[in-house]
Amino acid sequence: EVYFNNLAKQKPKEVMEKNGSNHKLRVCVATCNRADYSKLAPIMFGIKADPQFFELDVVVLGSHLIDDYGNTYRMIEQDDFDIHTRLHTIVRGEDEAAMVESVGLALVKLPDVLNRLKPDIVIVHGDRFDALALATSAALMNIRILHIEGGEVSGTIDDSIRHAITKLAHYHVCCTRSAEQHLIAMCEDHDRILLAGCPSYDKLLSAKNKDYMSIISTWLGEDVKTRDYIVALQHPVTTDIKHSIKMFELTLDALISFNKRTLVLFPNVDAGNKEMVRVMRKKGIEHHPNFRAVKHVPFDQFIQLVAHAGCMIGNSSCGVREVGAFGTPVINLGTRQTGRETGENVLHVRDADTQDKILHALQLQFGKQYPCSKIYGDGNAVPRILKFLKSIDLKEPLQKKFCFPPVKDNISQDIDHILETQSALAVDLGGTNLRVAIVSMKGEIVKKYTQLNPKTYEDRLELILKMCVEAASEAVNVNCRILGVG
Repeated sequence: EVYFNNLAKQKPKEVMEKNGSNHKLRVCVATCNRADYSKLAPIMFGIKADPQFFELDVVVLGSHLIDDYGNTYRMIEQDDFDIHTRLHTIVRGEDEAAMVESVGLALVKLPDVLNRLKPDIVIVHGDRFDALALATSAALMNIRILHIEGGEVSGTIDDSIRHAITKLAHYHVCCTRSAEQHLIAMCEDHDRILLAGCPSYDKLLSAKNKDYMSIISTWLGEDVKTRDYIVALQHPVTTDIKHSIKMFELTLDALISFNKRTLVLFPNVDAGNKEMVRVMRKKGIEHHPNFRAVKHVPFDQFIQLVAHAGCMIGNSSCGVREVGAFGTPVINLGTRQTGRETGENVLHVRDADTQDKILHALQLQFGKQYPCSKIYGDGNAVPRILKFLKSIDLKEPLQKKFCFPPVKDNISQDIDHILETQSALAVDLGGTNLRVAIVSMKGEIVKKYTQLNPKTYEDRLELILKMCVEAASEAVNVNCRILGVG
């Protein structure tokens, strides 16, 4: 907060001239769940700290507004942001059909909100189905979209959703060099891509809380020491729900056998959630003396918990992204994060098909300390993003341009080409005279030009060039297409 207050005191840059001297950039930030808010909040603080340039509208939807997921909209209010609109968009059922219906419900409700707010740009994060509804609505309503964390690769349907949002978005903020190259390979305009790093790293790399022991005690108990507990966070894999439920069951069995205090966070709202919660209750996790099962932990406290944990286990992107900033050991289970860039602190168990395999991974990783990783950011993402936002020219055409690689000419025909006589320029260096002729493909001379041959080499080249230019110009008048010179 001190950083952003200092930012607010800085002399504003003279960038408002592009969009009209009195026009503030109206930015709509839409957040769908606890995970995306941790990435969007630093940007929101930055926007709020610069009221001379920005107007901020906050829209809350998705699992933020569901009691079973912790009513996490409250943490947005605690951060002193005014929530302009709350949209209940989740259709309960936690299966594939419910996810589709939730997207449909969001598409029905969002147009009215966007019509009322009339933002210059909408900021959309990540790869969730709620975010796809946001991007679709904004694109169809001709509102510019800034997409955070495009170009990354992971498993499940999230990959497809993330790339779909990329194609709808007008501007891109990516976290790694590889993600930037992926966006370029997807034919996005390089001038509209910013390699900034992950916004959450701005907070992670500056997180210093001397009172972390009280946070650990609050969530895990008074008798727990640093590096002597586990944080578990596992979500359904929507493309293979049955297998992910089985893997979660094996994970809980391994954690029970490992016999360490464990903080288990409830899974997200994806299809398969109900079955995973049923597994937790079947195994008595909520009443087990070694386990603390919670729906939500505020991000500030969550980063202290993972920073001082003996290990984190599961398949959350947080494990392979944010936790690397602290060097905490991570066990990444299954295929949900396949393709993500990871630091050396991550041990992959992609085929987590036995309890013994997961237990062995816990024995290998628990209690280790790895070097801090900055793959996903250096702590300076927000200033770069704010500068990028300020550079957006609202007078530029809204229509996206894709930078496709060169392809062969279209083989379709044009009437003008059909009526033209395909020709070439024939040059005869001769002796006394220089001759240039327009010759058709049938060998007929359409027009001929003759000049006395100059005595010097330089004069001869200059005259040949002049005669060829004259012939090429005249070819247009006689309906000839010059294909070459010989």
